[in-house]
Amino acid sequence: MAKNKAAKKSLKSGRLKTPETMFLDDLSKQQSFKYRLAQGFGVLFAVSLMLQAWAFANVFSDMALHQSFSLSFLLLGLFALLLRALANYSRERICTSASRDIRYGLRGKLVSILTQLGPARLRIEEDAALSTRVYEQVDALDDFFSRYKPQVFMVGLIPCVILSFVVPISWIAFFIFILTAPLVILFMILVGHKAAEANRRQFGVLGMLSNQFMDLSQGLSELKRLNQTHAARKRLSHSSEEYQRTTMGVLYLAFLSTATLELFASLAIALIALYLGLGLLEILPWQTGSSPVTLAQGIFLLLLAPEFYLPLRQLGNDYHAKQKAEAAATDLLEILNAASPEAATAQSNALSNTPEKENAVNKEAFLSLRDLSWLESGRHRLAPISADIFTGERVWLSGESGVGKSSLLHLLLGFEEAYQGQFFINGEPFSELDLPKWRSKLAWLPQTPEWVSGSIRRNLLLGIETPSEAELEAALIKSQCDVFIKTLPNGLDTSLTELGSGLSGGQMQRLSIARALLSHANVWLLDEPCSGLDTETADAVLETLNQVSKGKTLLIVSHDTHPITWADKHWALTKEGLHE
Repeated sequence: MAKNKAAKKSLKSGRLKTPETMFLDDLSKQQSFKYRLAQGFGVLFAVSLMLQAWAFANVFSDMALHQSFSLSFLLLGLFALLLRALANYSRERICTSASRDIRYGLRGKLVSILTQLGPARLRIEEDAALSTRVYEQVDALDDFFSRYKPQVFMVGLIPCVILSFVVPISWIAFFIFILTAPLVILFMILVGHKAAEANRRQFGVLGMLSNQFMDLSQGLSELKRLNQTHAARKRLSHSSEEYQRTTMGVLYLAFLSTATLELFASLAIALIALYLGLGLLEILPWQTGSSPVTLAQGIFLLLLAPEFYLPLRQLGNDYHAKQKAEAAATDLLEILNAASPEAATAQSNALSNTPEKENAVNKEAFLSLRDLSWLESGRHRLAPISADIFTGERVWLSGESGVGKSSLLHLLLGFEEAYQGQFFINGEPFSELDLPKWRSKLAWLPQTPEWVSGSIRRNLLLGIETPSEAELEAALIKSQCDVFIKTLPNGLDTSLTELGSGLSGGQMQRLSIARALLSHANVWLLDEPCSGLDTETADAVLETLNQVSKGKTLLIVSHDTHPITWADKHWALTKEGLHE
């Protein structure tokens, strides 16, 4: 509704704004005070500019006509020059500060949304490309907010102020300014649209290059075993060359635009200079024998001519920043729209369609599923299922790939809202739960454990209350991590990369189990904990889980290739539904 109102408002104002433009405008409103302050310094800049030109014009005319100069005019011109420099410096610092605050706030919001989306973020893009959006493309907005946005005001201010002083002096100079200024703006827009397309291609190639680089880093050992490193290097080299071509295309258009603007501005200034020169020589064809302006007025107009076109030329250069920002905004909006309330509306509609199901809920069950399904894009990601899990039960969920095992876990984690049917926690509808409080009770062991760059100790304690050394040691012993940690050069202080370099798959899974134990969570959700492990290692990890998960409510997803004999229940999930 808010978006529709904003669109209608833009139509009523006579301008059809794109979502990207509206998004950038909304961000700039967050720092409206700073931009108004910058506009105030812009007015001071314009006043000092006129004062400087008028004072120096009188100084130069007195030197030419009377071989003397007025000290008062000289001091006034120097004061105006200093005031102009201070006003411009203050304006730029304020705009830079506004841009920094906008970008920091936006980046925090994007990270928060991606955190809330959890695994669902991968439907937008891979993690490497998402990181490019959050950092590279947010920083691509800097020039728009620090240069283009304030320059739009200056373009409307300075030429208008100059024209107001030119009109009473010379109508011909006034019409030269009026007729040549639109040419600069026209070519700025024509070249700018081409630059926008080039920027979009560049961002797309950069995202693809980031994904390829991450995939190559993660699978380097496997590529070496398959003797495919040459093919991977060739593919990465091809993507790098494509990125180079798109970058050079953007630079080509930027230089072309700058050259075009400089050409038209120079020609216009030359016309003013030619008119004033012929007029002062009294040889204008329509005014022979008399000068249309005095020497002081002519110098005043000549000093103002470059200043009239300078804001237009700067806006032309900064117009690329606008096109680059709109190209970046397209990808950023995709992340922001992923957190729209439409999914929650779909969820509430689904719940209202089946109110009678609540009567069938087992109040004694910890988790109750009632016709829970997930329909997306016309196909079932999860077939309707109904089942109960009681406190302390350990349930093994098996099934073929694609039937919705991981999707069910994502629903329980609260990362997906557009589901159909209902499910309850201790008899309370999941939609009414406090999600942060619910997640604090969970231990989540994904198929591929995720780490941050730092020590093993830091990764184990990340996001939880710091335990005592005795608790830490006990968790390591129960998860059987103590044996291999003692063999590491620095023990718990051994550095760990985001990919877990230096540790085997089984060791990383055991560290995940230790992290779950330290969280003191009573509900464990495990997604393919034995994926990628050989049979012997998988059996050892499952036996460890058997020992440490007794008394906990556990739902473990695993293929039939690794049977879990110690589970209290075995659910077989198919495309038709759940079979107990």
